[in-house]
Amino acid sequence: MMTTASKLVGFVCSAIVCFAILHVAVADAEVADTVEIAATPASKALLSNAEHLVATGDSVRAYALLSAKEAQFAGDPYFDYLLGVAALDTGHASDAIFSLRRSLGVAPQFSAARLELARAYFETGNTELARPLFVDLLDEKPPAAVRSVIDNYIATIDARQPVSKAQFVPYVAAGAGYDSNANVSTDDQQFFGFTLSPNNVATDSAFTELAAGFNAAIRRSTQFAWLLSGRASYRHNPDASFVDPTVLSGYGGFNWQRGRYFGRAGGDGYYGLLDGDFNESYAGADLMAGNSITDRWDLLLGLRYGAVRHDDSIEVLDVDRLLYTVSARYRISPLAGVALEVLGGEDSARQVGSPYGNSKAGLSISVNAPIGTAFLFASVGTLHTDFDGDFFGEPRNDEQLSAIAQLEFRDIFADGLSLMPRLRYINNDSDVSLYEYDRTEIGVQLQWTPQ
Repeated sequence: MMTTASKLVGFVCSAIVCFAILHVAVADAEVADTVEIAATPASKALLSNAEHLVATGDSVRAYALLSAKEAQFAGDPYFDYLLGVAALDTGHASDAIFSLRRSLGVAPQFSAARLELARAYFETGNTELARPLFVDLLDEKPPAAVRSVIDNYIATIDARQPVSKAQFVPYVAAGAGYDSNANVSTDDQQFFGFTLSPNNVATDSAFTELAAGFNAAIRRSTQFAWLLSGRASYRHNPDASFVDPTVLSGYGGFNWQRGRYFGRAGGDGYYGLLDGDFNESYAGADLMAGNSITDRWDLLLGLRYGAVRHDDSIEVLDVDRLLYTVSARYRISPLAGVALEVLGGEDSARQVGSPYGNSKAGLSISVNAPIGTAFLFASVGTLHTDFDGDFFGEPRNDEQLSAIAQLEFRDIFADGLSLMPRLRYINNDSDVSLYEYDRTEIGVQLQWTPQ
């Protein structure tokens, strides 16, 4: 909840920003470089009329005028910007956020739209998204009057008294798709002259999946929060039911931030079954520390240690796992970024003589960004694993390439309902042909989060 003082500052700032930035956006010649304004006489007349109404304080009429034309002109970044300004000034903050994000999806460098989006987040109390938007705008060296307004917003956000705030966000999900190698096995029918069991040869299958979980946080201040999450999932592969997985997983810990330094610490684990029988579990600790070395670059160091355990019949696979990561993240905007991660570590075999101990090194790059009304997450990475022992008399080294791309369309059909199509690919090349495989997965998931 905003204090009375915060609301007052927000109101004053909003009025100044709306008037000043509108005229800067309309008059500044740089707009032509970042925003393609519709060129038809009808659209020019509409936008000119809307500009005049907003600038003279008649946002009610501007909102009515523009919202009536939304189906026709949505996607034009300047139309969406003006609609967002009018919506925000008439108390329709959620509509403003949607329209302004649509504008930025087409013209991500449109500074006026980014400032209005920050203002919209501020008005809805979402200061965690508003503040970095304001900070990024300061990097663009705005006019002194505008900079002063942005500084007031940031000061208002920072001055709010830390309060204990608990959040509990449950969700349920259902999905379906196709998996080209549900049992993660080789395509070869034979190995060393022996015919392999059908269960050990790559088997494709359609699949359905169900999941439920929650994310919880208790924010003790603007700098510290306790975290807890849990998830249960089940996948059914009709043509490979012998590897139907059920997984229970969870995390508990905290995150913190002080100035440009931030971090996370906690414990996590999972318990997995195949076709109803225990197969694998993990329990460990996860640490991360980072520094915002500039307003756009973060450097992060991570450390993870835990125990991987299996059913008694395959306990030769048991290892103690140590992983460490070095990551660099670049924020293209508050809603978009790129990350590069270098990974290293080792698995120490628990059973004497087990060949499954190994050392590993990897590299991955990922990107997240809004695309129109959707959000994209994509990642590609490589992992080299050098095993300690021999397999069937041969040394084993694996090279794995993996990639994933997922879109998330939020609030479709109903509030809190997201549609997430995804594509995943894994290629594992090994010195031992038994462990060579390819896997392509195409799926879509519907997830509902109560509002």
